[in-house]
Amino acid sequence: MKGMLSLQRMALPLSLAQLAFAANTFVTGLFLAQHSTSALHASLPGSMLAVAVSSLAISSLGYSGTIFAKRHGSGDTAGAIAVFKAALALMAASIPLFALAVPFGHAVLGIFNTSPEVLAAESAYYDVLLVNGFFTALAAVLGGYFTGQGKTRFVGAVTVMGFAVNMLLSPVFIGGMFGIPTSGVKGAGWAATIAHIVPCIVLASAILVRPLAGPRRKTRLMDFTELLRLGIPNGVRAAIDIGGFFAFTAVLAECPSAAAAASTAAFAVNGVFQAFPQGLAQALEIKTAREPAEGRSALLRMSAALVAVYAAAFSIVLAADGMPILRLFGKSGDEEFLRNFAATGYILLAILGAKAIFEALVQVLQAFLRGCGETASVFAIQFFSSVAFWIPLFLAVRAWRPSMPLYWLTMLACSALSTVLLAFWIARRVRARSVASS
Repeated sequence: MKGMLSLQRMALPLSLAQLAFAANTFVTGLFLAQHSTSALHASLPGSMLAVAVSSLAISSLGYSGTIFAKRHGSGDTAGAIAVFKAALALMAASIPLFALAVPFGHAVLGIFNTSPEVLAAESAYYDVLLVNGFFTALAAVLGGYFTGQGKTRFVGAVTVMGFAVNMLLSPVFIGGMFGIPTSGVKGAGWAATIAHIVPCIVLASAILVRPLAGPRRKTRLMDFTELLRLGIPNGVRAAIDIGGFFAFTAVLAECPSAAAAASTAAFAVNGVFQAFPQGLAQALEIKTAREPAEGRSALLRMSAALVAVYAAAFSIVLAADGMPILRLFGKSGDEEFLRNFAATGYILLAILGAKAIFEALVQVLQAFLRGCGETASVFAIQFFSSVAFWIPLFLAVRAWRPSMPLYWLTMLACSALSTVLLAFWIARRVRARSVASS
């Protein structure tokens, strides 16, 4: 119990940061819903494509925090600082890739069958969120300098502050108040971007004012190669995972507006729960990297127990308050729109609720493997679940009987399969170590 509480204390600041992100997504969705139906309709596909493109840099270079934790935990302070500097250099080198992603994204968005109004909103949101993606990746690298030392409270506080700025700016930028030249989804994008620039400034200032004490050495080729060798599989895994989800949301945008709005609203409601396992997963990854090999299995068992507690609490809240919260997104529209919104939303709450619990287990199991340095294993499992299993299933549903609940059921099946495969791989890994030690 003591170890579980220690893990939860480390995870809590990161969970609060993720909760702030979920609250920010929720608030932004509400303001976009009030602005126009097309703005809400376009927000999920546009944002998910930008996240998918940006995730290659975010997850690849953000893995520097895990390497930092491993080196710092073993007493190699000079090596930890060297890999941090390597990550900063690679961040600067990624700027042209973000610029090239603009025409690529427009071409991808144009593939899907959406109205011209929605497509224009998606493209505008995507363009601005690419800038946001660069600063999100930079914040991940800067934050890894502190989380690698176990200083999650500071990073959590800075992240919460950034999302608080976003929530304050969202109504101003979305509504075009006080002479702001942007509005709607484009305004939402700039509010998010400013809110990620602020944490970058704070984190960079803290590093300059109070640098980590200890020996220094020049960054070597080995620092770049280790970061790329371990980080790229993590980045490609995230890009495939989120890219698949973008394609999924883009197809959902082809559905009737009431169903698409209900889907976006249900996703925002369920996103609140994800804050807790996401924060736990981040803490577990860092703590696993710092922990000797013999103590890692205990960390995973404690994390699984915490996920069970989260899931029980979430199920109670969702059953009691899910629909009243969901209805906040459906205040505008004609009578038929509202009726279809409510009918679809009720089903989606249950499906997405089940998916959220499986996804929580996936996040924790993946974090454990990443903390052990097995990013390639995580990539292979997720690639199989997403590409070999989910895509054929999704295409079959789309050809047979396309509907919003059935589409989401394919995502639930993918999360369940990923959970089983990850658990099997870890159990096999633990058995192999046990045999080797005996």
